Amino acid sequence: MPNKKERLKNLPATHSLLSALQEKFPAVKQDLLKRLANRTLDALRKNPDLLPEQAIGKSEIEAFVLQRLIAEINALERGSLHKVINATGVVLHTGLGRAPIDPKLIAQLMEVSRYSNLEFDLETGRRGQRNDHLSKILQLLTGAEDGFAVNNNAAAVLLMLNTLGSGKEVILSRGEMIEIGGSFRLPEVMKAANCILHEIGTTNKTHLRDYEEAINENTGAILICHSSNFSVEGFTHKPALEEIVNLAHARGIPVIYDLGSGSTEETAHLFGGDEPEVTQILKADVDLVSFSGDKLLGGPQAGIIVGKREYVQRCAKNHLLRALRLDKFMIKTIQLILTQYLYKDVSQRLEAHRALMATGENQLKRCERFFGLLPAQIQSYVKIKEGWGKVGSGAYPLLKLPSAILEIRLPKIGAQKVSRALRLSSPPVIGYIEDDAVCLDLRTVAEDEEPLLLNILKETLSKLLTK
Repeated sequence: MPNKKERLKNLPATHSLLSALQEKFPAVKQDLLKRLANRTLDALRKNPDLLPEQAIGKSEIEAFVLQRLIAEINALERGSLHKVINATGVVLHTGLGRAPIDPKLIAQLMEVSRYSNLEFDLETGRRGQRNDHLSKILQLLTGAEDGFAVNNNAAAVLLMLNTLGSGKEVILSRGEMIEIGGSFRLPEVMKAANCILHEIGTTNKTHLRDYEEAINENTGAILICHSSNFSVEGFTHKPALEEIVNLAHARGIPVIYDLGSGSTEETAHLFGGDEPEVTQILKADVDLVSFSGDKLLGGPQAGIIVGKREYVQRCAKNHLLRALRLDKFMIKTIQLILTQYLYKDVSQRLEAHRALMATGENQLKRCERFFGLLPAQIQSYVKIKEGWGKVGSGAYPLLKLPSAILEIRLPKIGAQKVSRALRLSSPPVIGYIEDDAVCLDLRTVAEDEEPLLLNILKETLSKLLTK
């Protein structure tokens, strides 16, 4: 076996690779092909172990490097972000893009793919405001005086805090001092918003008197943060929302509510659970409320701000908004999602809601029907069992969604290899491993994806079984 130095000597010249790449990819810019070839050769020189040990001769090593380059260019052309089939049963799966959106809705984005009236008032012929595209429907749906959206809920909270509390104290209960995904902590968001955190109460108990004693001449706002990704039970207490609002307003202080999960009338009591609802919070006279677009609302990533016009407009005039605002595609997508809430059958119109509200009985029927389509050889390695889906993305952290699971068990191969093979299929299929078996929950598989999933299972499992 040649040593590392000998293998490095046999690395091909850049011009040799470039000639082959130009023939394979004639439309790609030559300088980019050269840069890619040089970058790949540099990487191999720094880490010779990337070269296969069996590659001895110059031609063998050149073929390996060329194949590697071709695969990299093909991957660049495809892009790294692409479709996967979510069979985890976690509906709002953060790693897989949270709320799924019906492709039929997304197809309507073509309407604004060229030019649009994003910041142009068609009636007056003058410059318009992009926030106006969402304000009317948000007013109608939530009962708020005004509203608009930014790029996510953390941005919405940052903007509200900076607008009302910059350089001032913002009161927050220790029981609501949350950390969201990616280790982003609310106290750090407050610091970034130039607010001074004034902690009150304890983890499990905060009283109205704690708020009352904390208010002073430098108080900018009271922040209430819904604990959507955890639950504290047992010896607990917190004041009613109306009590906090009445106290704050009596002292001339605004109240900000970070709802996060974005629950509506349709999802506030999912399977017996209980989430605060946007309209109910606003009815308590809260000044500003923010929530996510891609959680229980069932839309794209966004942070929606609704509330009293005075405070919403103050947020809209904050210079930070320039960095947080949405483009035409996101505004149009949010419009398309919000429009579904005009109709009584909204939960049948939104893909995320259909997945959230599917019953255990419905899931069992889907599993049985799907199982019946599998070849007999594969059926012997698959069984249907009771299982539980999850809402995901920090919403309803304790709620289990009754479901039925397809359990795949190939004893001689093992769950890790089966899971990897499915993960590397086209498109990738993402399930979960439990008790050395791969589990697939159809709750998060759209019905029109079932034929595709069926073909992937047939092909992938057949290959594994014949090895």
